[in-house]
Amino acid sequence: MIDPSTDVTSGGGSSIPSPDEHVRRTVLPNGLRIVTDRLPTSRSVAASVWVGVGGRDESDELSGASHFLEHLLFKGTADRDAKAIAVAIDAVGGDMNAFTANEHTAYYARVPAAEAYLGIDLLLDVVQRPALRPYEFDGEREVILEELAAADDDPDDVASVKLFECLFPEHPLGREVLGSAESIEALDRDRVASFFEEWYTPANIVVAAAGDIDHDVLVEEVARRFGERPPGRSPERTPPGDLVVPSSVAGRPVESMHLAMGWRALSVDDEDRFALALLNHVFGSGPSSRLFQEVREDRGLTYSISSGVSHHVDTGALTVHCATATGKVDELIDVIDSILDDVVTHGISREELARAKGSLRGAYLMSYEDVGSRMTRLGMTEIMRGGVTPIDEHLARLEAVTDEDVRRVAERVFGGQRVLSTVGPG
Repeated sequence: MIDPSTDVTSGGGSSIPSPDEHVRRTVLPNGLRIVTDRLPTSRSVAASVWVGVGGRDESDELSGASHFLEHLLFKGTADRDAKAIAVAIDAVGGDMNAFTANEHTAYYARVPAAEAYLGIDLLLDVVQRPALRPYEFDGEREVILEELAAADDDPDDVASVKLFECLFPEHPLGREVLGSAESIEALDRDRVASFFEEWYTPANIVVAAAGDIDHDVLVEEVARRFGERPPGRSPERTPPGDLVVPSSVAGRPVESMHLAMGWRALSVDDEDRFALALLNHVFGSGPSSRLFQEVREDRGLTYSISSGVSHHVDTGALTVHCATATGKVDELIDVIDSILDDVVTHGISREELARAKGSLRGAYLMSYEDVGSRMTRLGMTEIMRGGVTPIDEHLARLEAVTDEDVRRVAERVFGGQRVLSTVGPG
């Protein structure tokens, strides 16, 4: 990990500069972290505030509070209403948005480099001094209820929600991050405001930026706004138990059957996560994957099929999503199971491993042509792992994975209970 308050440089007198040459990290005395990646030639700046609290940190009664706050913070501050925020960012051609996940909530903006501190001022203002006006709370409740209704109309969304309910039953990771209609209806302004006061504290905040940004100036501005605040505390999280529910069936008036499969996988710090990334690529992520080639291309059982990996502090999941005609469901599942059995029994070929490494390496490097991706890397890894892994180290660990490592991880993940969620006619 990068040491606090130091630059990350290539070292060793190499003539090729490290891709992390301009990454810097500072920790304020109260625990708030600032991480930047300066690109002097960039014409834009991406800045963000990451808060280490999300859907899994809510009680059942507060389910959806983190996402509710994500909406409310953009409704205005002590000095700006929602329109003033929108006008300010639009006037410079910028973009400002947010998202909520199970273990963090992120607020971000991208603006021209000349307007960097406008974007930063807006971001810090909404996180530091949200108005949380009662009448805006009631209005935004209706917006979120509409969002929930739209998700319930999407069979892919329903299949995914039901899948995680089965993967993590009776645990916050199994709940919809948006909350439920019942929990949103029951929330009131004071409880959400108390949730904000408890968790939006320096110990849980990371400020990350990339582009033509001055690290020291940003640190000074963040310290001016947050430096006198007490650290607060981080959420205490209980790992899910071992129990999973094998299947879920939900009826919807649609023509196709929508399927989501899942297995418990690896935590965010698990040493096997690099092997899992390569396994996922070979198995189902990308056009050359076994799932896509055999299920879609060779057999025509679905228009689209893919797999993905999610990580949490104490667990994770590998999931597969697809849809097919109702008469093809059994054949589709049999083909997926056959591919799984082959991967677990025989592993992957060295050619597949080399191709997966090349694909992940290339995508990883190309993503850093974009300041938004650079910013996301800093904020995401800092909030989830407590530090930024240098790019060269990340690539070296990816390259060190062997075909036997991948086979072992396939056995470790796919050897667990498979969960199947289906949504369709019936």
